[in-house]
Amino acid sequence: MKPHSDQPIDGSATQQLRIRFEAIVVSLMLGVVVGLVAVGFLTTVAWVTAHWATPLPLTFADIHWQYSPWIGLALLISALATGQVLKLLDNGRPHGPADLINATQNDQALDLKHGYLSSLIALINLSGGASVGIFGPLVHLGGCISASMQKMLKRIPRDVVLGSGAGAAIAAVFAAPLGAAIFALEAIIRRFGVFGSGPVLACTFSAYWASEYFLGDHRFFSIGSAPNLEWTVLLGAVGIGVVSGIVSSLYIYAVTAAPKLAQASGVALPWRPLVPALVLFLISPVLPHLLGTGIGSIQLAMAGKLALSVLLALVFAKILMTSLCIGFGYFGGVFGPALYFGALLGGVVDLLVIDAGGAVSSYALLAAASCVAAVIGAPVAATVIIFEMTGSYDWAVLSMISVVVSCQISRSFVGRSIFDRQLALRGIAVNDDRQHHANG
Repeated sequence: MKPHSDQPIDGSATQQLRIRFEAIVVSLMLGVVVGLVAVGFLTTVAWVTAHWATPLPLTFADIHWQYSPWIGLALLISALATGQVLKLLDNGRPHGPADLINATQNDQALDLKHGYLSSLIALINLSGGASVGIFGPLVHLGGCISASMQKMLKRIPRDVVLGSGAGAAIAAVFAAPLGAAIFALEAIIRRFGVFGSGPVLACTFSAYWASEYFLGDHRFFSIGSAPNLEWTVLLGAVGIGVVSGIVSSLYIYAVTAAPKLAQASGVALPWRPLVPALVLFLISPVLPHLLGTGIGSIQLAMAGKLALSVLLALVFAKILMTSLCIGFGYFGGVFGPALYFGALLGGVVDLLVIDAGGAVSSYALLAAASCVAAVIGAPVAATVIIFEMTGSYDWAVLSMISVVVSCQISRSFVGRSIFDRQLALRGIAVNDDRQHHANG
């Protein structure tokens, strides 16, 4: 059995030092590999998407009812290709971060064949316009790459290696290495063991440096203003947390319930992805914002450029479409959409309360962090990522308030995270906070 990170390292002080040093070196190498793969994944999706993407209307008055044959072709090809790959997976179920968490918590080896096939499916679907996220597949792919490299140093605990790979993927795409390391420790490894945080930090920072070398400053969001910590603003952060917790709970429930709907539909496995692909094509002239990763829509919402009616429609349409895609095998990430509808929820508050107009958004940032934290079960990581992205202590304080409120609400209704709920529905138990405290 592979050691866990909280098990002692045997040997003399010299041997322990050598093992720790080797762990840092291998983690640096692992981070570079995962960072480069993440850059390639992002670049490929962006390049293919650019060939079929259409301008995003800011209001419903800007909509031109015209179907794009390129969008239809992209959706059709990706859905058909996905259907064929699904036949290669046990029970037609793609693997994701939930399987990574199961491997780390129950000390099990990742199924690398299914992991890499699932990553291929996600790449195909995101390139073809599926309404899913890009971050979850990269997290799991990072875990698979790290599992493949674990043979280079068998003494490194499995959970540290897998968590490091997952954190490296987040560091590469978000350009937030410290928050990514905390995400790995908080959401994946869920313990601070004898190895400490050294290998994880080494992995996330090397992945960040690798992505910066090729992409430069590639932060998805630019936040230039700092809030005033007045009581009205603090109260607004609490309100954002309440709304985010409720909507995130609805989203988690919808995504985890969707596979039952797909099974009850009677549609054969290879043809299931065609169902959400057809729906996406039918609504594409009205809401092209739902196609693909949605990063462009998030940026528009944070800039206060989307009309209130469009924001409201997209929040609930995104939850429905992502659930439909995931349920019917049009596989992709689940916390990218959480970032999406969180930013749009905050954008609604901006327009209603502070009339953001063309200014930099405020509540959109808080709601995005709150929804992501509730969905992935990593409130501390979400807060630190906000601090890294903004460089503002005030933003970090506000996000901490909204994130904590959101997570308390969502955990009361649907559990620690969407991944824990997915595992629980499969009859798999993983360490939660109460178990860890009892064992500590």
